[in-house]
Amino acid sequence: MEYDFTYDRNSNKFGIRLAEEHEVLGRFLLEEFGQLAGAYQPLVQQLSALNSHQSMQYQGREYLLEIDAGEVTLSHNTLFYTTEQPLPERQQHKVADDDLQLDEQGMSMQCGLEDLLKLLRDWQQFLSE
Repeated sequence: MEYDFTYDRNSNKFGIRLAEEHEVLGRFLLEEFGQLAGAYQPLVQQLSALNSHQSMQYQGREYLLEIDAGEVTLSHNTLFYTTEQPLPERQQHKVADDDLQLDEQGMSMQCGLEDLLKLLRDWQQFLSE
């Protein structure tokens, strides 16, 4: 996984640049943990303690981070939303005609656990400098 860390001196904000397929990870980290290196430590400790056959979930405010057998999946909570009652038939046609469907691109990603841990440790170090 390729990434680059940035700091904007004008706004005093840190940023994470990732490949398009991993951009959601940068949003998750900044929205969930912010710009303080210490805020990431509990997650890093939990992830570091996992062996290759264990799994865990971290439910954030907007995202679900799942680790299973060394594979990481991050998904926005809206991807799990389903309506309990179907729309009436005439409304289904209207929705289909208007193409009002959930755009899942940029709302989930996958990577290896070791890649995620390396990014988190490098990010913590960058925030600390």
